[in-house]
Amino acid sequence: MTRLVLKIFLAYWLAAGVVIVISDLEPHRHIHNPELMDALSSALALNGRMTADAYENQRCDELQRIGNSARESVALALENGDFVCGNPEADDAKALVRAATKSGKRSTANHKTYQLIAVPVVSPTQHRFVLVLKSRYSSALMLSGFLPGYTTITISGVVTVFLAFLVALPIRRLRTAAQKIASGDLHARASLGLLSAKLYGTKGGDDITQLVSDFNNMADKLQSLAAAQRLLLRDLSHELRSPLARLRVGLGLARLDAKESIKPHLTRIEMESKRLDRLIGQILSLSSMDEIGTSRAKSDVDISELVSNLAPDIEYEAEQSQVVILTSIEPRCHVRGDAELLRSAIDNIVRNAIRYIQAKGRIELDVTAIEYDSRPFALIRVSDNGPGVPEHELQTVLEPFYRAERSKHWKQDGFGIGLAIAKRAAVIHDGTIHLRNRDGGGLIVEIALPMLREP
Repeated sequence: MTRLVLKIFLAYWLAAGVVIVISDLEPHRHIHNPELMDALSSALALNGRMTADAYENQRCDELQRIGNSARESVALALENGDFVCGNPEADDAKALVRAATKSGKRSTANHKTYQLIAVPVVSPTQHRFVLVLKSRYSSALMLSGFLPGYTTITISGVVTVFLAFLVALPIRRLRTAAQKIASGDLHARASLGLLSAKLYGTKGGDDITQLVSDFNNMADKLQSLAAAQRLLLRDLSHELRSPLARLRVGLGLARLDAKESIKPHLTRIEMESKRLDRLIGQILSLSSMDEIGTSRAKSDVDISELVSNLAPDIEYEAEQSQVVILTSIEPRCHVRGDAELLRSAIDNIVRNAIRYIQAKGRIELDVTAIEYDSRPFALIRVSDNGPGVPEHELQTVLEPFYRAERSKHWKQDGFGIGLAIAKRAAVIHDGTIHLRNRDGGGLIVEIALPMLREP
């Protein structure tokens, strides 16, 4: 914490030093000039003697009429606080007069809109009086006599804003990088900033600079761990394909000589091997999505045609589960992307809906062109009348291997990968995927993809 505390300390005294230097320059330097202070005291004493002389010669009214103005006024009081010529009309005026009499020096009282100055004086006839000067402030920023003027506030404000940016900007960069990493962008890093980079380079610095460095090191570790996990899943899936293929060959041979009592067990083994093969295929697809997004060439894809071609396959599978598929496809919705990835994303969303709704359920598959923020988008919407997803899990179900309704997992033939594949496909195509529950029950999944403008 030493360097950070030192930085704040130096910034504070930088502001104080600038204020002191500016205050010593024009137009304020006369405040600290001893000669001018002596001249001010002499002027107050002279005015006091003149006011006392006017009072003793019964010319007080004339002096009040000539000498007083809207901003300044003078009054003369006896040492006990009683005013004999004029009245400043202030509650503490008498107390201020008595304080000046007791000390024998100039006394000052600051108020919201004016200042009182009491000065002991001696008249030409050697009688003692106290002159009271009432001076109104010329600026609202000088109320009470305690608040600083425009110059002090401006300088302090500039330095304070600079200090705030000095501390807040690195924290904002950390938050931005953390949000990107949380959304799946493991390449995001927090920058040190131009000033910190020039002062400290890549090493050293205060605690905030070291925090940024530690955050980036943590992000590097997370990225390497995630890459290692994807590599492990891909390699493991590849390795499982070979024994699985041999298992299915052996299963086919076993059927040739199997007794009737054994065939149900062989059928069960075949069903489980198919599930395992499907799981391996989805894992391979998921682990290679990032590489596909950068390595495969993208082309003009007609989403309307793609969904139309996919509809018969989806309807055939839906019939097996007694589910009705209703389609509404707007023509000529063209995007730039990978047709196979987009087909896989839509297929996984619909299959996921078929899997989780009851028999005689209904799924609506719509493709429409919309405009958002002056940009055209192709919107693919899949809605069903199933049980839906708990509100707090709407974003979590997009993560790999996560499934809502955990208590019903044993009834579902899924692995929690379909929506994750759809999410990555949408991100690869610079699109978005959004989930929300449907009024009256069911789930709505929407994928919005930037659409090519018609020539």
